[in-house]
Amino acid sequence: MSRHRFFYLLSHARHRVHKHTDRICQQELGISVAQLGLLFVVTSQPGQQQRTLASSLGYNESAITALLRRMEEAGLVERRPDPDDSRVKRIFATTHGEALAKKARPLLDEFNAKLDEGFTPEELDVAARFLAAAIERFGDEEGP
Repeated sequence: MSRHRFFYLLSHARHRVHKHTDRICQQELGISVAQLGLLFVVTSQPGQQQRTLASSLGYNESAITALLRRMEEAGLVERRPDPDDSRVKRIFATTHGEALAKKARPLLDEFNAKLDEGFTPEELDVAARFLAAAIERFGDEEGP
């Protein structure tokens, strides 16, 4: 039996980290941490289909649809028709979205530094391996 209560600790940590980072993102950037995550994917991998974005971020399709709609209304992303299939829309960051993603990079560096604080590189490697394994083991589940 695990004495570390990993499920509780992981759930509680995720909630606290998300709440903290969301508040900072709202204050500094005017967007949610969920919007920022999608913006980073779209700027690093432009032209993704909505379904691919949902899968890579762990969201279900209705959640990604709502998120994209809000981001499109805010001028952060745009949907463009696929040149080979007019039924398919590809997602791209706007100039405003790209600028916001660039502005956010130092915030993410601060978030990661805060998480890394007090741990050796070896301990961080183990933590990263643990989290990657958790993602892999529960990866077949549809997200929010």
